[in-house]
Amino acid sequence: MHTITVDAPDISRAWLDACTKLSEIPGKKAFHTVVRIARPLQEDPHLRAELDRLRGARTKPPLYPIDTVVNTLFPTKLAATCSTHEELAHRYQSLYPRLREVRRNAHGTYFGRLVAYPGTPDKPEPVDQLARVIRRLDKLRSSAKWSAVYEAGTAHVTDDDETWEEPQAAAQGIEAGIRAAALDTQTLDFPCLSHCSFQLDGATNTVHLAAYYRSHYMFDRAYGNYLALGHLCAWVARHAGLTPGTLTVMSGCARLDCTKSELGTLQHALTAPLFGLGA
Repeated sequence: MHTITVDAPDISRAWLDACTKLSEIPGKKAFHTVVRIARPLQEDPHLRAELDRLRGARTKPPLYPIDTVVNTLFPTKLAATCSTHEELAHRYQSLYPRLREVRRNAHGTYFGRLVAYPGTPDKPEPVDQLARVIRRLDKLRSSAKWSAVYEAGTAHVTDDDETWEEPQAAAQGIEAGIRAAALDTQTLDFPCLSHCSFQLDGATNTVHLAAYYRSHYMFDRAYGNYLALGHLCAWVARHAGLTPGTLTVMSGCARLDCTKSELGTLQHALTAPLFGLGA
């Protein structure tokens, strides 16, 4: 089995390092890959511009702009106009029926699952998982008793906040599920992202995010996914009174879906500014 592990300071270098390592593997495919990004909102403008240009040149099939990929997981423009998480969730939920009329959103969107996870026959109301994550992280942050706990507690999606207790030992993390077993019976397409797990580092008041994808196409989706997850972590941290930390993305199977020429162009885009500075 082939696998890769990447540690990088920003999204652009992490994504390009992962693509480069995949290009060196037979079949350009690896299993159980791990990409860790120290500053998950920082990009290299030269690589991003070149990536946007190459994606726009693809016509068969056409690729969504990176910003469109980002918005399926985190609606950046809408969030910029909201002062609270409750406002964002309410406005997004009001738009959700219209968003799902678009063919690519027929099964829902990732952010829709985070703020309006389908209810059960016993509890039919949709669940705002992010609101729960924010409340629980804030509770742990303000609790002197648990200020040194590095990971927060976990609960089932349909559990009430009233039934949740602070961890009695180092626990597994506060999770937000995407897949709904009763609804997501298709074997392909949505949702490739299975869940997000938020860990609190009480020593530094930092929240780290780990996400698991069952499958990842690196050129088509991964860059936008990384950037969206960075925005998601920053949003949760901000509203829980914490500092956003590291993003770790795990993929059951990662595939490099670009040509050797496209990859070479992107590698040059990242290194060219360095040569220019030394001239």
